[in-house]
Amino acid sequence: MEQELSGRASVRRIAEVLDLSDDDVLRALGGGWRLTEDPLLSSYSGGWFVTGEPMQVLLGVGGSTLTLARVGLRWGGPGTVSMHTTEEREYAHEDVLYQPELLGEAVEELARKTRRTFRWCRTCRTVNRPEDMQDRLNCMACASEYGGAVN
Repeated sequence: MEQELSGRASVRRIAEVLDLSDDDVLRALGGGWRLTEDPLLSSYSGGWFVTGEPMQVLLGVGGSTLTLARVGLRWGGPGTVSMHTTEEREYAHEDVLYQPELLGEAVEELARKTRRTFRWCRTCRTVNRPEDMQDRLNCMACASEYGGAVN
């Protein structure tokens, strides 16, 4: 079983795929990336990574390009959620070296837009993506646990 990549290991994997140094990737894209394996995301040779909790920004890496995107979630039935990308932005791997500020600003802008959609559950007092809210006040977990809702 493959160990989940997160933290420094993810930065190292991104750097290897882009044939760059860990420090270059960290300077341009920041840390906190973890590998995600949603089969509905288009395939990149290096895979897709996500950052933020709750999830905020996706990074697809492959060969000479990288793609930054906002995370979108779709419910496909009770308990079935899939991930998709929105607002995709494609960059050349050279941008990591020569325009790290551009990439850093893009990551932050996408994260900021995503965070603006987050909701607060008044029951468990946690921040949630809108897709994880049962209604305006309760997340799905609390609606299920305390209200008997079936999600």
